Amino acid sequence: MGVFLLFQLFFTIAIISFSLHFFSTLIFSCWVLPIRAYNKIKKNGFTGPIPSFPMGNITEMKNSMNINVSSSLNVISHDIHSTVFPYFARWQKSYGKLFIYWLGTEPFLYVAEPEFLKNMSAGVLGKSWGKPKVFKHDREPMFGSGLVMVEGDEWVRHRHVITPAFSPSNLKAMGSLMVEPTTKMLDQWATLINSGYPEIDVEREITTAAGEIIARTSFGLSYQNGNKVFEKLRAMQITLFNSNRYVGVPFSKWMCPKKNLEAKRLGKEIDQLLLSIIDARKKSLDIGTSTQKDLLGLLMEGSLIDGRSGKSLTARELVDECKTFFFGGHETTALALTWTLLLLAMYPDWQNQLRDEIKQVIGDGEIDFTKLADFKKVNIFTISIYLDIYLY
Repeated sequence: MGVFLLFQLFFTIAIISFSLHFFSTLIFSCWVLPIRAYNKIKKNGFTGPIPSFPMGNITEMKNSMNINVSSSLNVISHDIHSTVFPYFARWQKSYGKLFIYWLGTEPFLYVAEPEFLKNMSAGVLGKSWGKPKVFKHDREPMFGSGLVMVEGDEWVRHRHVITPAFSPSNLKAMGSLMVEPTTKMLDQWATLINSGYPEIDVEREITTAAGEIIARTSFGLSYQNGNKVFEKLRAMQITLFNSNRYVGVPFSKWMCPKKNLEAKRLGKEIDQLLLSIIDARKKSLDIGTSTQKDLLGLLMEGSLIDGRSGKSLTARELVDECKTFFFGGHETTALALTWTLLLLAMYPDWQNQLRDEIKQVIGDGEIDFTKLADFKKVNIFTISIYLDIYLY
């Protein structure tokens, strides 16, 4: 009986100790530390929207976004900053081009002042800027230890292996891999138009074509296998960028456990698919068969050469780099092309001038990807792309 009472006493003390430790950690992480950081930042002269811990400014950002989406539906605006980031546009009017905002308990510096950014990026100080740990942990299933996540000597090592893969000659060799999906998409559009189909979802079509191109140029995958990887990568991207997630809020992974588990599951499935491709490529290299001239093949060749100096990438790192370039190259390219086509649709005169100038370069025949350099002579083409990138 005495042993049972003693065990019960120890168990009660353990529960109380654990509870005290948990709640003290919770209070310290959610309120004490961020309030200290907020006061210190304020003393150093930085202003910004007042955070409400432990959420920071997330609630205000979500509310602002919801209001903006409902009010700007079906409206095309050239004020892209106010449309996409209404909270930043409003805060900039109140606090200037330099202010602090909070994602949960993590402070972030908003900079829209080129001179300040230039000074802060120059010299030794500019090289010591780190990458936010909150994003490194949150985006780990997406980027792993890819180029956008590593720092310092690791970044130099990755960059050393990757850079040669993007030489002009290698990019030119990948041109044929990009032509087929693009031609297939345009043929499908022509078929739909000729059959009297009223609408084409340009954004969806370009996103799909860009995904196929990235799958081919990055992994050398066929449409069927590439589509499988593409769908999983897109699903993970949607899961990680879901608006209901609370990045920067302590213990936020327990607030959306289903989403986090889904992202990890997709990450493992993608890794297994890509690792199997790498293993097959390695066996080809071992027996002396040349690798495919896609990004993965070029990285493996470069890694093999640099392996002698200890700068090679592991299979795991190769997977992470391929995922990094998928997310970095797919979404940006697809959105830029979609937006450019939308702007051209708004201004038919530019369309006509562009068609006339392209005909002067290629005539009435098909575009030869080996002569893409000739398009530098097309002024309207160059202006259209540059304006789209610079202004939006």
